[in-house]
Amino acid sequence: MKKIIFYGLLLLSVPSCSMDDEDFIRTETGEIWLSGGLNHCAHQIRLDTGDTLVVDLKDLSDYITGDRVSVKYKELGLNEFCSPKIDCSIIEISKLD
Repeated sequence: MKKIIFYGLLLLSVPSCSMDDEDFIRTETGEIWLSGGLNHCAHQIRLDTGDTLVVDLKDLSDYITGDRVSVKYKELGLNEFCSPKIDCSIIEISKLD
């Protein structure tokens, strides 16, 4: 009987442990930094939190170095070429006044 109750509680807790993609989407503010180089770390958003996002140049085509932005992004992991910077996928970005 105790095993049945244990397994029942275990099954109820499993769905609550599943990760939803929405949990990893963040919104922050920061500043655009473009080095002009072609390497993997040349296009960044330096967040006010101290983190640095490495982004694809096409995501920043409408911005210049120093622009303040609000960015909604999903972390993909640490960048292997310029750690401890974060690779990300930009979901939404807008310039701040």
